Amino acid sequence: MLADPSRRSIVTCLADRPRAVGELADDLAISRPAVSQHLKVRKDAGLVTDEAAGTRRVYRLNPAGVDGNASEEKVMAEPAAVVVQRQIVIEAPFERAFVVFTERFGDFKPPGHNLLGTPIAETVFERKVGGYIYDRATDGTECRWARMLAYEPPDRVVFSWDISPQWQGKTDSGNTSEVEVRFIAETPHRTRVELEHRHLDRHGPGWESVRDGVAHDEGWPLYLARYAALFTQDL
Repeated sequence: MLADPSRRSIVTCLADRPRAVGELADDLAISRPAVSQHLKVRKDAGLVTDEAAGTRRVYRLNPAGVDGNASEEKVMAEPAAVVVQRQIVIEAPFERAFVVFTERFGDFKPPGHNLLGTPIAETVFERKVGGYIYDRATDGTECRWARMLAYEPPDRVVFSWDISPQWQGKTDSGNTSEVEVRFIAETPHRTRVELEHRHLDRHGPGWESVRDGVAHDEGWPLYLARYAALFTQDL
């Protein structure tokens, strides 16, 4: 069954009429990378087809493939398991939303999220590609737990998640997931912030615990709630 709401919504939209990736993302309020990933899996499973339309590719349901085949359903279920998506709407221009997220990351990061043996004195968010997000403890020790993969103000930031399923810092960049945060202006004074934590299976055995942890109410939802609270406090 198409249990994931995003997958069901994409199928419903395509059943109505063919659409391009951008149209689906706008209609469903999810990120374009997420839509593209869902569509790729459907295409590989024979559930959708695509064709060029100018500079875009338009997707439509493949009637021959939408028959409820169990093996196709299994293939479709895999990507949703390795991606966690959350979003929040901020009452602020998207430029300010970006600045607050990157410059005040340590203000909304939950203090209890600590891989160090002593309390955290500060969390540093280095705003450049190749920089790090790291915690510095009161005794001076540091834990680098993320690397900046893309820094494109005021639109998006992408960083790695260098924390193992055992919730310890990792050094093997090939076994880490990544987090993309996009800032999308809904109005001049309102911003939709989309967070996508993807490639979670790269963490290897036990990766499901990373997925469950970041998806939990005490994971990314808590980060975003604390982030949104900063705008209320600043009023």
